[in-house]
Amino acid sequence: MVETRHVLATQAGALEFLWNEGNLRAVKFDGVEILRGLSAPVRDAGWGTVGEAVISNEVEAAGNRWRARCVSRLSGIDAEKTVTIEIVKKGDAAEIVARFALQANEPFESNRAGFCVLHPLEGVRGTPVEVIHSDGTTEAVRFPETIMPGQPIFDILGLRSNIFGVKTDFRFQGEIFEMEDQRNWSDASYKTYCRPLAMPLPIRIAPGTNLTQTITITLSGDAGAGGPAVRETSKSVRLPGIRLAVEPQWLAQPPVATDGFTIRAGTQIEWSDADFARLKDVIGRDGAFDLELAVADPESEIAAIASRLAAHGLTPEQVVALPLAYMKSFQPSGPWPDPPGPEDTARIAAQAFPRSRIGVGMLTNFTEFNRCPPPAGIGDFVTYSTTAIVHAADDRSVLETLEALPDIFASAANLSGSRPQRLGLVTIPMRSNPYGPGLVEPDPSARTYITMTDRDPRHAGPLGAIFAAAAVIEAADAGVQSLCLAAPSGPFGLTDERGHPTPLSRLISALGRFDTGELTLARHGAHECVLSDSTRSLTVRKNPDDPVLVIRDGNDEETIR
Repeated sequence: MVETRHVLATQAGALEFLWNEGNLRAVKFDGVEILRGLSAPVRDAGWGTVGEAVISNEVEAAGNRWRARCVSRLSGIDAEKTVTIEIVKKGDAAEIVARFALQANEPFESNRAGFCVLHPLEGVRGTPVEVIHSDGTTEAVRFPETIMPGQPIFDILGLRSNIFGVKTDFRFQGEIFEMEDQRNWSDASYKTYCRPLAMPLPIRIAPGTNLTQTITITLSGDAGAGGPAVRETSKSVRLPGIRLAVEPQWLAQPPVATDGFTIRAGTQIEWSDADFARLKDVIGRDGAFDLELAVADPESEIAAIASRLAAHGLTPEQVVALPLAYMKSFQPSGPWPDPPGPEDTARIAAQAFPRSRIGVGMLTNFTEFNRCPPPAGIGDFVTYSTTAIVHAADDRSVLETLEALPDIFASAANLSGSRPQRLGLVTIPMRSNPYGPGLVEPDPSARTYITMTDRDPRHAGPLGAIFAAAAVIEAADAGVQSLCLAAPSGPFGLTDERGHPTPLSRLISALGRFDTGELTLARHGAHECVLSDSTRSLTVRKNPDDPVLVIRDGNDEETIR
């Protein structure tokens, strides 16, 4: 998609925004971001985003008015979607009117069809918001500080708030809207969306249906004295352990040394005796490995895997075991799967692996960890994973997820108490899909990135290394004990299609040469951070318009962009 930047001047300051074929992004009023995004995706019955082919994308600008209209046809469905955005400056104020229309010519099922508003974190997190409900009543609440597992606000007709002096007024028509804390899925935003999750899903859209919605946003005020402060900080941190995730089909000798391996096995991931023998060769005689288990019958399967590992002379240092049913996502209110639950499998694992430390948590995303947190007093550590492409897959959205990682680590620490965080894969691609029937298979002919797939080419490219470096720095800042950045081979591997080490492989190699003691972490503004010891440094610039990673080792320097 072609992304274009636009500016409208008002008496209070400039209104800046990005437009890319039906999506309004990065809206700033007088230099303050007041809207992270406004889009109208159509989700299928498995929560996948339905593809679109743009028919027309018209933009007009004249005087105090800017207007765009994008018409697209849904992929594989005879339906047409139109998004119209009109922005008008009115003295020291501005008004944004967004209209959505969906014309269906054949029946199809959808979990969501309509506007999603993304509110930014900076200047919004923890601040007051006035909610106008559909019956006309108002309610004074706050945007959540700690990540909420469920929806913080329901039944939304309007929202009024103040972001660094800019007054915002949102009005919604055509559907019932509610809000969720998108940091649960690593998105750096709060999302106001339709349709309420408590309503039956999916909905069946009949032929001849014409869905329409309107959102009106009024902006006013002066941010001149209250904009976000520029951060210049420095502190001492320690690097987390860098590990590789392993399944049988990913077994290979990695091109770089790491701090160990995290093995996954269970009902749906079977290891043969030959696989265990290869594993022993890969990790070496004294190789460290953790074990993750997802099993349908915990009593018999955990004991059987423990016995087979012992027969091969393999003893995991850490073990996490979950019922297989918990590889899917559930709303905080349930209903939850029948017993045995996570606490039961943790106790069974402790009996089967008496020499190992036992972990608790989830083998999917932070979302599920936050919705089913491990109770105090159980487990020696906690675990979960993150992925950058649950809701959006463009480069800007992927980089924006890095802004949510500090909140994720902090919220997890609140739930974990003194138990350290030892994380699974923290990557751009998705390892498994808790929200639908499975991972999305990319279309080789498509020129766009997709959500909810394990095959994202950026993992092997420059952005994969930039993303991983930023994630490691945020993990170090939060005191995370370890995390997985890749696998020895496969879609999360460390070599490209020609067998050459990827930029991420070179990053992991560089991290291995840093001092093992305290390092210095310096932050320069919102987007730049530098991790250094006496002779080496990593500089990461997370600016979505020009992301860069600079690796310096003595007099040697490599720039990745």
